[in-house]
Amino acid sequence: MAEIQSINHSAICVHDLQEAEDFYCGVLGARTASATDYITQDVIRGRSLHKSIVLEDYLIALMLARDFMPMPPSDQMRGAHGFRHGFYVPRARFDELMAALADHGVAYEGPVTHPEDGPFGQSIYLQDPSGNFLEFLWRRDEDLPYDPVEGIGEG
Repeated sequence: MAEIQSINHSAICVHDLQEAEDFYCGVLGARTASATDYITQDVIRGRSLHKSIVLEDYLIALMLARDFMPMPPSDQMRGAHGFRHGFYVPRARFDELMAALADHGVAYEGPVTHPEDGPFGQSIYLQDPSGNFLEFLWRRDEDLPYDPVEGIGEG
């Protein structure tokens, strides 16, 4: 059996590619990596329209939604439906992230402090311009070496 090491990338469906790129790059500090051309043969055959961005060491494909995406009210900052994405932020940069969101007028909920006996320290919750739920958190165990949980995925 192949051993999977980690997630390489994920896709986030959006209503407007330029608005999403402005948010993820202009507010969160991602950089653009690549994009599909609107008139390529791949798109004509049904491949998604997307722009790839890199946020720290993570590749995200911002995919133009093909159909209407039912999104929650704009004042709801947390949710668990299929449009939820969580990101780890080092503790030293957590306040910097909140300041950047405030500077850009991005509403968020938090910081919410997690139980002391768990690995998560605090989280903030918000929506991107398309209504996707985003969580940014710092971990209490960020200075500890990675130790995979024994038995998970076996048997």
